Amino acid sequence: MKKKFLLRQTLFWDVNPENLDFEKNAQFIIGRVLDFGTLDEWKKIRGIYGLEKIREAARRHIFSDFRSIAFWAIILHLPVQKLKCTRNPSLKVPNAFLMR
Repeated sequence: MKKKFLLRQTLFWDVNPENLDFEKNAQFIIGRVLDFGTLDEWKKIRGIYGLEKIREAARRHIFSDFRSIAFWAIILHLPVQKLKCTRNPSLKVPNAFLMR
């Protein structure tokens, strides 16, 4: 389904946004908006795809930052363990009073 492209062109810096199809490229479009989109873009994809399709795409998307995972887990009502990230969270606990 080819629709007029309603999202910011700069969100898709590495592809031609006019060549994206909202159905065929749904995973890619949703992932970009979840990673780098604005509130208005979030509202647009929610209206186009619905929450269930966005939840499904979020489960398959690899986020660039763990904070994004924590945020979208709350918004989409998903367990954090169901989402993937390119970075591993640090296991070290900083201690301001570290004794040497």
